[in-house]
Amino acid sequence: QPYTEALQALGVEVLVGESIARHLDSWLAEHAAYIDEVFLHRPHVAEQFLPHLERMEPQPRIGYVGHDLHYLRIEREAALKDDDGLRSEAQRWRKRELAVMARVDRIYYFSEVEIEELGTQVPAEKLRQIPLYAMELQALPDYAPSHAQELLFVGGYGHPPNVDAATWLVEEILPRIHQHLPSARLHLVGSNPPDSVRALAGNAVTVHGYVSDEELTALYRRVGAAVVPLRYGAGVKGKVIEAIASHVPLVTTDVGAEGIPDCEAVMWIENTAELLAQRLVRILSGDEDVGARLGQHEAWLATHFDTRRAAEVLARDLPAAEREA
Repeated sequence: QPYTEALQALGVEVLVGESIARHLDSWLAEHAAYIDEVFLHRPHVAEQFLPHLERMEPQPRIGYVGHDLHYLRIEREAALKDDDGLRSEAQRWRKRELAVMARVDRIYYFSEVEIEELGTQVPAEKLRQIPLYAMELQALPDYAPSHAQELLFVGGYGHPPNVDAATWLVEEILPRIHQHLPSARLHLVGSNPPDSVRALAGNAVTVHGYVSDEELTALYRRVGAAVVPLRYGAGVKGKVIEAIASHVPLVTTDVGAEGIPDCEAVMWIENTAELLAQRLVRILSGDEDVGARLGQHEAWLATHFDTRRAAEVLARDLPAAEREA
């Protein structure tokens, strides 16, 4: 929750609970004639469900949505930390992910980097690049922060790159900001913060944990900038697109911007603690001209993340759904 009830309110049938888990094959057999397409998300989930889906008659077409390449993300973490254990883990994930891809009809990734990475390992006719978000675009809110020297970092802390980013931000970047802006404050938002993230809280840092959509919207209207200081990872980062859609200045790294088209038109990209701090000081103090990039946000979102962009990709695989739409 709250996602199960939210989906049900939209008229989506949600299979949830122990009873469904115990009788999934029976449910799939009963409904097989009505299921044309199945989309599986993430490799460890796909591994669980593929055996059930492969027993269905008639057999539906199966699409796999990878989100990010786990093995690529872990390879990068291993390089950052020079960790042989992580290198071995990356190789295990590579085998698992490629094994899933061999069993499905189509493969969807959000980042062109992942598509290129897989190009030599997976048949090209299976690969699709699709926008991470498909937005019903509306007029963007005004950028008029109520606390212009505050920063926001959003990330689910069950994801190790976000824990690393939050720690780097508090321990290495924020002290450099405080040398110039002693009153600067930071908000860390996201579900499941571990003890190491909760311990980052202090006079200048608030660890919120999970917040509602309404609370997050209020924070975006409050702060002078969003920051996504990822040092490793893979895939297109939802928090980066979300910050642009919230119409605030965004500073990130090459990792944070990876796979995002025309990224430098709408965000600032820096890769060291010193350069990130310098850029953020200029934005929070009003010394950076943010207007040019903010002025591009609406057209950029319309070009790359409008619902029509996703529909164009899916129409190739779901022509009937496109006709009904």
